[in-house]
Parts: sequence; structure tokens; C-alpha cells
Amino acid sequence: MTGTLQTNGYYPTGDGHQLYWERHGTPGAEPVFFLHGGPGGRCRHEHLEFFDLECFDVVLFDQRGCGRSLPHGELRDNTCGLSVEDIDGLRQHLDFEKISLLGVSWGSWLAIQYQQRYRDTLLKTTLVSVFVPFADNVSAYEQMLNHGLSTLTGCHASHSLRDIFRILCEGCPLQQRHAAIQWLQALLQQTGQSIGRNTLEDFVDDEAIRAIRLELHYHMQQYCFTPANEELTLDRNTLLMQGVRDAFGMASVRWLRQRLNLDCRLLYAGHNAFAPPMLKAVRYALKRVARD
Repeated sequence: MTGTLQTNGYYPTGDGHQLYWERHGTPGAEPVFFLHGGPGGRCRHEHLEFFDLECFDVVLFDQRGCGRSLPHGELRDNTCGLSVEDIDGLRQHLDFEKISLLGVSWGSWLAIQYQQRYRDTLLKTTLVSVFVPFADNVSAYEQMLNHGLSTLTGCHASHSLRDIFRILCEGCPLQQRHAAIQWLQALLQQTGQSIGRNTLEDFVDDEAIRAIRLELHYHMQQYCFTPANEELTLDRNTLLMQGVRDAFGMASVRWLRQRLNLDCRLLYAGHNAFAPPMLKAVRYALKRVARD
């Protein structure tokens, strides 16, 4: 870009969404778009820890309905395909000819899908703590959370993920808050984490409710996964980094390896991309030189 570098702003998608974006690092250096997790997550300042800002021009942005993007939590026109188109729209909006991608968790699937459509605009793709929404993986995730929900007690307890989503869409504000807390309790319980009820009640505000509803909106749509997605190709500048203690991530890796010649590095870590071994490996991997 020429002239004064704008460091943040909004990108209008043309269909009612506005994506919040930020730029950090060194103008003129390799541009890297960071694709956050979720669906329903957001970018945070901590995500800059993945990058050596002297080497990269980093673009953080909140996906449709996420974080500071507007309208927050909007379910209309919110699909995987449109989110992929947003990446390229933002690339053009910021006047980059080519970009690299770092996709974490749900963001890894968006990065894979972007490469299917816009390979000629890519320098490098780095996939971390991957999530592929094939049917068995989605089903296993739902079964895990349903089991957690079934163990909860109380007069407001719901016993399935679909009950939670229905309440988040149709319930009164108090019912929605209870449902969101139950979802978080089940998720934390099944992932071996523990947070007190009072802390959860402090955390669950209107923004958190909308974010959870957006994630479950994607889940109920099978994350917009279709059989056509099984015909994938990834270029040789794609590197996958996965923790072996992440069950759904390892299932995703196996699914991908059955279909692709995959450059994959396994680390002794879980799903958390900020775990020291993973964070160190990602920072090093991002500096690799793209091959022609």
C-alpha cells in the first residue's frame, strides 16, 4: 500500500456484514492473514505471539458475526463459503497481490477451503490444531458434549446440544444465559478443565451468548461440509502442525492423510496452539521460505 498505512478498519462485504480488521508488523514484509478459531471466536492481541512482527505484515480480522465485526452474532448469510470469500475480498480491499495464511482450529478449515478456490493468490499456508468437519468427527464432538450435558443437574438442565441451540435462538434472556452456561460447563468438563460456576456466570454476557449461538448454528449445519469437499488438493507450500493429544485434531489429520500427500509435523501437545511447544514451532514454521 502507498501513503499512510491504515492499521485498522471495517471491510463491508456487500451483504450486510462488516468485518473488523487490524494490521500489525512491518509494511512491505510478507503479508499473513490470521484465521481464528470458532466458529464464533475472535482475534485477540495474544494472537500476535505467533509472529515475529519484524518479518511479517500481519492482518488479524474477526470473521462474520464474530468479535468486533458487525452485526455481532448475525446468523444470516453466515456460512463457510461466504467466510472463504471474505478472505479474498479483504485481500483485495487491503491491496495485496498475494498473501500467506495461518489458520488455527476452525480457521485451518477455512484456510484449506480458501486454497481450493484461490491458490494463485497464496504464498504459504500454515495449518495448526486442525479441525475437519467430516461427519464422524462432527458426530463424535456432539456425542461428547451431549454426554457432558446429560451429567448436569438442576431445574434448568438441558440434555442435548440441540436443546441448547433451540433455547439460544428462541428462549428468553434468562433461559439463554442458563443454556450458555450449561454448554460451557459440558465443554469444560469433557476437555478436562474446571472453572467455577460463579466465574462462568460472570463470563456469560450477551456477547458470549451470541458467540455460542453462532458456533452451534455452524454445528447444526455440519459446518457447511459437503461431499464435494472430499476432493481436496493442497500445494507444497502447505504445512500442518498438530498436537497428538488433540483427539479431534488427530482424527482430522487421519482424514486428510487418506486423501492428500500431507506435510505434517506432530508435537506432544493438545489443541491449545499457545502451548509452548506448539507456539515455538509455529513461529519457526512461519519463517520458512515458499517454494516456487
